[in-house]
Amino acid sequence: MVGDRPRVLLVDPYVAREDPMERKFVELYPSLGLLTLGAFLRNAGVDVAIADLTFERDTRPVAQRLAAFRPDVVGVHTKTLTSDRALEVARLATAAGATAVAGGPDAATRPELYLGEGFDVVVPGEGEPTLVELAQRAHAGSPLAGTPGTIVRRAGKSVRGPARPLLKDLDELPLPAWELVDMERYLASWQRATGERRAAVLTSRGCPFDCSWCSKPTFGRSFRQQSPERVLAELRALKERYRIDYVRFCDDVFGIHRPWLERLLSGMIDGGLGLRFECLARVDLLKPELLGRMRDAGLSRVYVGVESGSQKMLDLMNRGTKLAQVERTAAALREAGVRQFWFLMLGYPGETEEDIEATLQLFRRFSPEEYSVSIAVPIPGTRFHERVRERLSGTPSRSRGSGGRTLLFEAAYPERFYRWEQRRFGLEAALGKARGRISPRVVEGIGRAADGFHRRVATPLLVGERRRPARRS
Repeated sequence: MVGDRPRVLLVDPYVAREDPMERKFVELYPSLGLLTLGAFLRNAGVDVAIADLTFERDTRPVAQRLAAFRPDVVGVHTKTLTSDRALEVARLATAAGATAVAGGPDAATRPELYLGEGFDVVVPGEGEPTLVELAQRAHAGSPLAGTPGTIVRRAGKSVRGPARPLLKDLDELPLPAWELVDMERYLASWQRATGERRAAVLTSRGCPFDCSWCSKPTFGRSFRQQSPERVLAELRALKERYRIDYVRFCDDVFGIHRPWLERLLSGMIDGGLGLRFECLARVDLLKPELLGRMRDAGLSRVYVGVESGSQKMLDLMNRGTKLAQVERTAAALREAGVRQFWFLMLGYPGETEEDIEATLQLFRRFSPEEYSVSIAVPIPGTRFHERVRERLSGTPSRSRGSGGRTLLFEAAYPERFYRWEQRRFGLEAALGKARGRISPRVVEGIGRAADGFHRRVATPLLVGERRRPARRS
């Protein structure tokens, strides 16, 4: 449109103030996907700008960028939570004469929605080479249909271009273009909340495991990883440029390959980086004998997908983990003084009250410092979704807040029952924190009273097993 080089405006439509989870857990990081994409585009001769809405209130910054930058292409990262705003951005892009391209997990899962409501193209897989080609075609006025790695709308139908192979060597990716966003605002936000300047790093793409509820629309079950040396270079760059104290490794699963992890830990220790870090790890990979070395390298917190305290449920979810591994890892983390964040899930098909009770008892035994209890959501493209397809009762909410239905299929119990169970975990967490500060007898008494009320009154009422007797006239 303007100038000799293609222009791309990348948009992150996420607004933190409207995310209920953000208000509960402070997890503000810029989109690593967009920052890496921006750096890749620039290296390919494309002019790039980013409209980051994280700290904004609405899409006005996008309209301003469109007017000033006049891009050929507007690329939008999509998630279920932000789908309404992403569609609003697509309308703004179209009005400005730009090609609207949707990438990210939600568009990959629901391309028809995005193509039907404003986007010209969906990129369901890895975005770097595909967006470069789209930018070049759009700038030259060439047809977009048939571009490898894309889905377009033609004659009312979604048409896929040829498949595009995944990048083989992630070391060839440039460092993220942090300067395209207001990094200092992110770092200052973390410093106010924690006293540390925190940043995020992604060392791999994909996950080779096959949990039945997990959606992998972008990378599938592929797993590719940067070399430890490339990761260390990124950590050093962040420390030198932005004086970070703490890093979050955002990999779907961190440390899958033991030799890789050993090399990274050696580099962090021997290089004197002095960074604390956190990661998401599986209980079958987080070996107790590794924890001491990870702690020496700066490990502070681990997110673990515990999911359930019932082996039956772990098997139904195809987690590939054993309760004994959960218990061993939880005990080892506690012994090492590493904070634990447990992910738990309720409502998966096959779960009974006894299974939920087993999960609560496991939670009670180990009292993780932090946790999240979600209600199972069948995401299109997963085996979970296929299993309950005939029992679906809604679609993933496109609202910007937390309103709308959460239980999207006919589960064993009503949604109000699972909401009640979430509150029980909240009470148990509070009791866990109270232990050691108030009388153990008082804590145990409150716990027994809560368990009794749950068993005798709340559960029968919520699942409809008890009815009030009819009044006599």
